[in-house]
Amino acid sequence: MALGGWVSGKTVSLVLVCLLVAGAFAPPATAQSAGEPPDVSISIERPADDSTTVQYQLDFDAPAETESFWLINYTGTVVSSDGFVSGQTQNDDHALRWDGETESPSVTVSADVNGGNGREFSATNDWILSPTPQLSVAWMSDGSDEWQYRQPLQDDSDDSTVEFSDSGVLGSAFTYVGDYEEHTHRADGQRFKMVVVEGANPAESPADVFESWTATSKAMPGKSPDEVLAFVLPDPSWRGGFASPEQDELWVHEDARLSDPQNLWIHEYVHTRQSFELGEDMTWFREASAAYLASDLSMEQGRTSPSAVAQTLTAKDFGESVLSKSNSWENGEVPYYRGAYTLWALDAKIQQATDGEKSLLDVFDRMNGHEGTVSYADFQSIVAEVSGQPMNSWLDQHVTTAATPELQTIAASVDDDSTVDSGSSGVGDSNGGQASGESADDAGDGSDDLDMLDIEPLATTGDLQSTLILWGGLGLIGVVFGLTIAQYVSGLMERIREK
Repeated sequence: MALGGWVSGKTVSLVLVCLLVAGAFAPPATAQSAGEPPDVSISIERPADDSTTVQYQLDFDAPAETESFWLINYTGTVVSSDGFVSGQTQNDDHALRWDGETESPSVTVSADVNGGNGREFSATNDWILSPTPQLSVAWMSDGSDEWQYRQPLQDDSDDSTVEFSDSGVLGSAFTYVGDYEEHTHRADGQRFKMVVVEGANPAESPADVFESWTATSKAMPGKSPDEVLAFVLPDPSWRGGFASPEQDELWVHEDARLSDPQNLWIHEYVHTRQSFELGEDMTWFREASAAYLASDLSMEQGRTSPSAVAQTLTAKDFGESVLSKSNSWENGEVPYYRGAYTLWALDAKIQQATDGEKSLLDVFDRMNGHEGTVSYADFQSIVAEVSGQPMNSWLDQHVTTAATPELQTIAASVDDDSTVDSGSSGVGDSNGGQASGESADDAGDGSDDLDMLDIEPLATTGDLQSTLILWGGLGLIGVVFGLTIAQYVSGLMERIREK
């Protein structure tokens, strides 16, 4: 699921949007290099009297050349401040302004795990995973008339230091306080950092997860993130996962399995590769594409089978739910199931139209590169460009109505590889998508009988062995046949000479 704003009921919204009373306050068109930001020391702790919050104390040391600076608090709760006064824009929005006299102004801000939909963050007596507040420091140097910005809790800088009163990890989207084990891996131009929190016992080894993520990264188009920060959480966390595409951070429940047809490890990683903005009629695509690509790449890696994926994606009937109309969805699982197998059918059509030269990944790539919000009309155009032919009629039928492609033919026509563990771990994404071990129900509101037999199933290790044996046998037969022909020709020539 895409990570939204960290606003809770207690959040103090202090966004600067127009002009400050003290002077013009507008963001510069480009990053500025002149002037130094105020140095800041950040101390992070979990208050003893409030187990559901994390507090961040920011102690500033304003350089002499700084004429003015403000602290813009977008999502945290201001607990206390010293050396700051309340400022106000002409639109009556509030921010904290340095009083210009205090040499070491400070502010304490807190974040609570009770924000969001109740599944994104969690806490126990031993640890807490909370949202990281979104703060900006805006400063103006002497002799300058342009404001400059920095996010002290998100930006790495020589001008800031971070320390925990206990152990912990500060991420741009998540803050973890508690004991943990850290595992790192570098591959495909990125650094994976896995934080296994106290009490977590992952069902998959970090090495196996890194191997899967590396293969996934290499299969996906576009530039990989510089760093991916992942947390592994035990109960009582939601038995699923959650990701921040903007910050390349995620968490996954300890029970998640790489062999699950809806592979959460890949699902949440795919979110970090989504940089597109979606229009209202395309909101389904974010989770649907992560769900389908997680299944598709799991098949490609030999971790599950097409029939297991087909059985999972067709296991639930969502009635009159329409992908492009989120207010029609029976529940939040619609994109994960109906959306995912609709994209599977679309991927097959694209591959058929291009003789396997293009796929849904090419659509995904172009959506990432699209300027502005991707509307449904943009999506239709991108699909047509990739496939070399318009597919508007098919898309209208399966995206703007409740009709669904008929995918049961996959489950019926592809033998399940007995060497692949296709069992579901029973965990799902934090928005409600959950892999199911139930038998496939008839998704019978679909009217399109898509012939999937022309699409070659992705090879597994077992398929490769069988293929080698087959070709070896054919080769041996060819050798025997050749020797027999040679012997016959030789005998024939002898008889001719005797005559």
